[in-house]
Amino acid sequence: MIRDIDDSEVLSGECINSPVLGQIPPERLSGGVKTLLLMLNESDKIFNASTCGDNCAKWILEIGKKKDLTINLRHMMGFGKDTVFEIKNGGEIVHSMKELIPVASKYLNEMEQE
Repeated sequence: MIRDIDDSEVLSGECINSPVLGQIPPERLSGGVKTLLLMLNESDKIFNASTCGDNCAKWILEIGKKKDLTINLRHMMGFGKDTVFEIKNGGEIVHSMKELIPVASKYLNEMEQE
């Protein structure tokens, strides 16, 4: 995940080599990578996936294959085809991005009006 999302290499538990920032501690990883690592290791929580860019979508799906995840997402994220989600807000089950977009748009619009 660190290599794919942040284009960085883990040198040790305390040091990551970033092509942009140089050698950094893990605390300086992107918000997306930090959130993915929490999803992987603390699956009983609700995660703010709004800190994740679209490049995290495939990792969210991979983690979701191994364990149930609940995420809060305040923007549309491209998850690709043949994905199944339960939208907790209203209990809808969607089987594709085509089905997800109108349901998610409804809830995103409600949040904007609050």
